Amino acid sequence: MTEQSAPVESHATAHAENHTPTPVRRGPGRPRHADTEERAYRAVLELFGHRGWAGLSLDGVATHAGIGKSSIYLRWKDKRDLLLDALRDLENRYVNPEETEGMSLRDYLVAHAKARANLYLGEHGPAISHLYSAALANPEEFQEIRQERISKGVLSLEDRVDRAVREGELPKDTPTRQFLDAIEGAILIHVLISSPDTLEDLRAKTDDYVTTLVDMQLRGVGASV
Repeated sequence: MTEQSAPVESHATAHAENHTPTPVRRGPGRPRHADTEERAYRAVLELFGHRGWAGLSLDGVATHAGIGKSSIYLRWKDKRDLLLDALRDLENRYVNPEETEGMSLRDYLVAHAKARANLYLGEHGPAISHLYSAALANPEEFQEIRQERISKGVLSLEDRVDRAVREGELPKDTPTRQFLDAIEGAILIHVLISSPDTLEDLRAKTDDYVTTLVDMQLRGVGASV
């Protein structure tokens, strides 16, 4: 009886078992950023301020912010949602003057007018200015943004003016909306059409401008200043 010999490993098989292939080292991908949302918010406001609604895209935001496109698309389904979140974040960081006990209507309106002017003259002023024209041209896309961001500030002022009417700070026949429109609109127009030598020069003159504006509107409705 002939003894069966064990199978002989081929040279190729032995080589494969004794030599584990070296893993292929891939080049580093785009690094993940802990501040992805912050970078995206800044980028979308900058692009919206310079290019408007038509020139805004999620791909453009990703490139401008230096963020991977997948990071953008995982968080926001479209540019409207990203812009809305960026505006919410801006409002949270925006110092909105609070009414203190015993604060007069005049001082309250002046504080808000100065804050509004500083917002227009700030880093994201161009985006805020574009917001109004974009909301008018794109009513469906901007319906939620209009309700949350544009109307909210004016409505808070309306409540204070209505209270002033009830408490006798303003005459009973004061047209609240027109009264506030005159202040809000004048500030925006002032910032848009003024052409000072420098932005700092315009900022320096704005406090006096808005104070005079508020006093003029109060006198116009018959309130004492």
